[in-house]
Amino acid sequence: MIDILMATYNGETYITEQIESILAQTCQDWRLIIQDDGSSDHTVSIVNGYQQKYPEKIQLLIRKTPSGSAKGNFLSLFPVASSDYIMTCDQDDVWEPDKIENTFQAMVQAETRWGKDVPILVHTDLTVVDSHLGVIAKSMFKYQGLDKRACSLNRLIVQNNVTGCTMMINRALCDYLLCIQNTDALLMHDWWCALIASAMGQVVYLDQPTVLYRQHGDNQLGAVNNRSIPSIVKRYFQNKDSRVRPASIQKRMTSAHRQAEYFLESYRAILSIEAVKCLQRYIQLPTYPKYKRVYYILKYHYTRQNLPMLLAQLILH
Repeated sequence: MIDILMATYNGETYITEQIESILAQTCQDWRLIIQDDGSSDHTVSIVNGYQQKYPEKIQLLIRKTPSGSAKGNFLSLFPVASSDYIMTCDQDDVWEPDKIENTFQAMVQAETRWGKDVPILVHTDLTVVDSHLGVIAKSMFKYQGLDKRACSLNRLIVQNNVTGCTMMINRALCDYLLCIQNTDALLMHDWWCALIASAMGQVVYLDQPTVLYRQHGDNQLGAVNNRSIPSIVKRYFQNKDSRVRPASIQKRMTSAHRQAEYFLESYRAILSIEAVKCLQRYIQLPTYPKYKRVYYILKYHYTRQNLPMLLAQLILH
């Protein structure tokens, strides 16, 4: 059995398409657990309709106190999951029909190789689409200039390349999520899962798009083209995209350091010596003079995943 965790908030526009795409999966050994975060639209009534129609497949939870973020909603859902395998799901995407089947096959192969007691995360590529499902980019990894090989801890503490709506984790990994106390220190639930898998288990990338990743005006996070300096400059000057401004990049780097510090604090006792050293060096970077920071970033490969963003990292760090 696979538990699919969906965090919802004012998702009435697209949630029907998402649920229908899950119902149409080639693999039907799943349970969909939907938790609403205080929607003021018709999201809950839409989900209620599906729950009544598929009571054995769909469960609806409503938070008494809204978390105020997708991260908070998802993190409070993990303790509810009781299956050996867990997937996370956004409310506004569309899943390819064989998403669950192919992801689960990759998970089974990984557990056969490394063991079920090893924390394992499987994630995939995505097709970036507009609000009407028109294709923007066939591969989000290429569109964003992400490196599928960047799954080691020194790379993932700097920049995440795991998109939550594509990932499956096993029970061994999920159990490590249950000890989180300070959720404010986490940037996103998928990034934290990736760190656990990288530091204490395995990250597996399935090189195929399994999700139509819908981009619209209400995305909390979304796909952006970071492949080239001209595209970044265009977004900065023409679209005034705050995500490419120096202050925003510096803020994200500071947040990544804080997340790494909390990760070390949370799991130090069970981390390898190499993982502890990797985290300590990264956490200490801001205390060094500029030339030494750049030296350590390059020496230990604490680098972002494409050249334009790496240059921004070296200039602004």
